[in-house]
Amino acid sequence: MDISQESLSASAFARPEIEADRKSASDLRVRLFDEGDIPAVRDIMIQHHATTVFRNQPFSDRKLKKHFQTILSRPPRMVGIVAEWRGMPSGVAWATADSYMLSDGPLFANVHVIAVDLKLGSVRRAKTFLALAAAVRQWAASLNASHSFIHVTTGSNIKATDRLMTATGARFLGGAYAI
Repeated sequence: MDISQESLSASAFARPEIEADRKSASDLRVRLFDEGDIPAVRDIMIQHHATTVFRNQPFSDRKLKKHFQTILSRPPRMVGIVAEWRGMPSGVAWATADSYMLSDGPLFANVHVIAVDLKLGSVRRAKTFLALAAAVRQWAASLNASHSFIHVTTGSNIKATDRLMTATGARFLGGAYAI
């Protein structure tokens, strides 16, 4: 995956386009989220919401709009990333960085969501997910983050999720328990 460091800088204001895997996904690019992405990303987020453990709660356009506004304000420790397939948003990632609550040590990244367009085929969805994970990893590295955590809240198809996370190079650490 060929991604330039400055393209995903949280302070970049242009729409950088980053070519992902040149051999097998020449029509797949990763770039910063911008205002023009809102309608397509909203659709992807509605699809994603329907797969989470929170699917029984009504989807909140108000809350999503607030998240979009925050991401678009480009805070220094937050990033919104969009994957495009043939010029159309095919996935989105949103991450923040902060220090551990009991340490003054380095930042760590929290990936709040990586969502892909579920209307795409399984291979295209996987490639989109992997491209977004790589872009988040690069962004975290640009902040010298010591760790990056991807929070999985789908609660469904856990074996497939684990295979996909393993393909990103992630390793299982801890877990989430619902009480």
